[in-house]
Amino acid sequence: MTFTKKDIEAFKELGNVGAGHSAIALTKFLKREVDMSVPYVRAGSIKEILDNSGIEPDEMVGYEIIDINKPVKYRLTVIMKVDVILNLIKLMSETTKDMIVSIDDLTQMQRSLIQEIGSTIMLRYIAAINKMMKVDSVPHDSPTLKLRTFKETVNEIGFKDMKGETVFVQLDLFTEQKKFEAVLFIQPSPESLDRYREAFHLS
Repeated sequence: MTFTKKDIEAFKELGNVGAGHSAIALTKFLKREVDMSVPYVRAGSIKEILDNSGIEPDEMVGYEIIDINKPVKYRLTVIMKVDVILNLIKLMSETTKDMIVSIDDLTQMQRSLIQEIGSTIMLRYIAAINKMMKVDSVPHDSPTLKLRTFKETVNEIGFKDMKGETVFVQLDLFTEQKKFEAVLFIQPSPESLDRYREAFHLS
């Protein structure tokens, strides 16, 4: 599965639309203004993208995964570094935490808050993909927040074989007090690629 230049331009547009909608939704959720910079969007080999992700293999990250199976098939994953998660917790609630090393370091409420932020971002990208492809896809399961090393996360996402191409979106979202980055991976299924190209070329 290889993306053409036109495919990549379409994914860049998708990245812009999804990021804009995410900023609007998070403004409502966080009850404070959330702005964004132009997202960095890149499509290429999985190894190239991982090498340029800015995340070390043994670094702890929080992540959520959503699978869409009908009528097109793809996987969305949002990844946030633990320092970003800590900043978000401090933004939304009182806490004396200065370090997170496992999921057990978060209260149930804190997990739910971070999980909701990740879900909000993914749902806005699903909506952007639906609009571009003129479909009405919905996830069947709600994502669950997990904390693991980046290397372990990559394996669970399904990048272990390092084959094919994927799309990487670096979101820089910020309030007046805090900046937080989220990494989004879009993995189109090879059997759905023709449908993506048809939608891209008609849009």
